[in-house]
Amino acid sequence: MTAASGSFLARHPVLGFVGLAYLFTWGIQLPLLASRRGWMETEVSEHWEMLAAFGPLVAAFLLARVLQGSAGVRQLLAAMGHWRIGLRGWAAGVATPFVLLAGAAIVVRASSGAWPDPAALETGKLATAGGWVALFVISGLVQSLGEEPGWRGFMLPQLRATRGVLAATLILWPVWFLWHLPAFLGRPEFGLPQFVAFGLGVLSAAVWLTWLMETTGSLLMAILWHLLINVVRGLALAYSMQMFLAISTLVMVGAVIIVSVWALRSRRGTGPPLF
Repeated sequence: MTAASGSFLARHPVLGFVGLAYLFTWGIQLPLLASRRGWMETEVSEHWEMLAAFGPLVAAFLLARVLQGSAGVRQLLAAMGHWRIGLRGWAAGVATPFVLLAGAAIVVRASSGAWPDPAALETGKLATAGGWVALFVISGLVQSLGEEPGWRGFMLPQLRATRGVLAATLILWPVWFLWHLPAFLGRPEFGLPQFVAFGLGVLSAAVWLTWLMETTGSLLMAILWHLLINVVRGLALAYSMQMFLAISTLVMVGAVIIVSVWALRSRRGTGPPLF
């Protein structure tokens, strides 16, 4: 790396991080997108999508190394393993996705008069062991571990150093959302309504994850929450579309409540500024 590039990254760490994260992920995803859409004859393996998920992690560690040396890398690794946060912190990171899943079941019961049927899991993608592995490993572990060290481990603290909780979240949201664009476009069954819904879901998750980082200070909890919310959303979808829509709505309602509490505490001077 040249002195000029190192100087640019020191002055604009967020821009450098975003550029590297997109370069790594899109460099893998775009050929896969072209293969899925039939724009090229060469077939690209679906397994490359798992590697693409690690773009934010790779960018975060590269920037940490460039900006702070080995101490920056050790600090990021320590944040990923920070587990001494007390019972409330663990409940915030681990229990809330299951509380949302239970809430979705209650919503379905109230609206339809019947509880979600566990027999629904015996069909569809979760009817096989491979489906469960894909849910926990690919949708859960790979995506959360590949993304959170970058978004919440590097980018969010950089933004929070000069901005309030809501401003930092709103800046991070479109970057995180559009980073998924090649993967989204590689699924022809998705259209504009799904794209808009996905964007709202990412915004809601961004609020939750900022709240989690502010509450626990633990990147590990952000990784676990991201993993578990993906898993419970997959479970909800396996039950029914009604269950999936219910949990998605509850995540958005929760995000609105979090922002309302931030605003109230900021006005009272008992919490961080919004902007």
